[in-house]
Amino acid sequence: MTAEIAVLNRFGVALAADSAVTVGSNKIFNSADKLFALSKIHPVGIMVYGNAHYMNVPWETVVKIYRKHLGDQAFPTLKGYCDHFFDYINTDARFTSPESEKQMVGNFFSVWLEEFLKNLNLYIANTFTHEPTEQEVQIEMLSATNDLILEYNALDYANTFDDSFNTWFNQTYSGYIALIFNDNVNIQTTPQMIDNLVYIAGSLVCRNYKNDGRSGIVIAGFGEDDIFPSLYGYRIEGIFNGIMKYAEEESSEIGAGKSAEIVPFAQQEMVHSFLTGMDPKIESEIHQFLHETVNIYPDFVESLINQLVATSDNDQIKAEITQKGIDLFTEFSQSLQQLKRRNYLIPVIQTVASFPKEELAAMAEALVNLTSIKRKVTNQAETVGGPTDVAVISKGDGFIWIKRKHYFSPEFNSQYFNNLVKG
Repeated sequence: MTAEIAVLNRFGVALAADSAVTVGSNKIFNSADKLFALSKIHPVGIMVYGNAHYMNVPWETVVKIYRKHLGDQAFPTLKGYCDHFFDYINTDARFTSPESEKQMVGNFFSVWLEEFLKNLNLYIANTFTHEPTEQEVQIEMLSATNDLILEYNALDYANTFDDSFNTWFNQTYSGYIALIFNDNVNIQTTPQMIDNLVYIAGSLVCRNYKNDGRSGIVIAGFGEDDIFPSLYGYRIEGIFNGIMKYAEEESSEIGAGKSAEIVPFAQQEMVHSFLTGMDPKIESEIHQFLHETVNIYPDFVESLINQLVATSDNDQIKAEITQKGIDLFTEFSQSLQQLKRRNYLIPVIQTVASFPKEELAAMAEALVNLTSIKRKVTNQAETVGGPTDVAVISKGDGFIWIKRKHYFSPEFNSQYFNNLVKG
């Protein structure tokens, strides 16, 4: 995991990223590069988080190859750079292969299967009072996969995927999916079960299902015609049968109606706590408690009515009580959001709007470090840490490094900086 921050106002945008990278299940290194200039000429930067590779190619390599391809080409808006970047990596054959595609499919399905089996085992343990037979397990598994097929069919297709993808996927990966399943489950499979699993595995790829192992991409800066900065965040999983699965998830544009914004990515809880005065998990627990209360108390009140009042309008009374509870819950939620904005978020944004460029950088770095400190002093894995890379992008000065780590000693590698100037 990681923590990355973008702080924008009308002067520019500051980007900050930590250096922690998790290898395997628990090995953490504090040396990863996640922040790059997308162009050596134009004021555009890029951050990456999540999976450090794109179809087994390191994102650092992808970005630097693209940067060379881009050269001095410019676009009127930042969105133009985003579209050009994704078009390029979608068409460069070096960034994909049948082997990497197969590995991605296997990873997605294996992660899904682990969670599926865990939930199924829990359901069986709570349902059966005896040790279930293999046939009973097969029936429960078939029923569960049938339900999931209906659930996934309700999801829209991602990008330009359509029904034809399922046919291709079945022809290409049915044996591979069956092999993964049989390696993890010690029961006899049926043809219907395999068909269901292959369909589900294909749905994980072609529909708007967010798989573990995806990458996050943040592109920020200025287009040629932009006078204020903007930012776009994307989720990207890979290329399958020639179709890239990615989606825009975040956008922010500074302009006449918006003077500043703070946008966190990846691990965000400490930034939200700072900006709103409340940890998102605590807020979620409060809402869950109130929601359950609103749903429970009408039945309690109805039982009292039945005991105290002999009337035929109990259903109407209960409906009115239920609606009143919903209204109170909505009013509470709106009041809480207004309180957070009025007392926490708006004062911070108003201050950030007037920050000069160096203060934007200092704030972005501080917010990343805040998340790092929280991880350090709790019993959570230190998945945020190491040196924080910081850059500021402005219209006039372009992409400027404020803090940047090197894995080498600069005084011994003058040729690196000479080559950097040459481009």
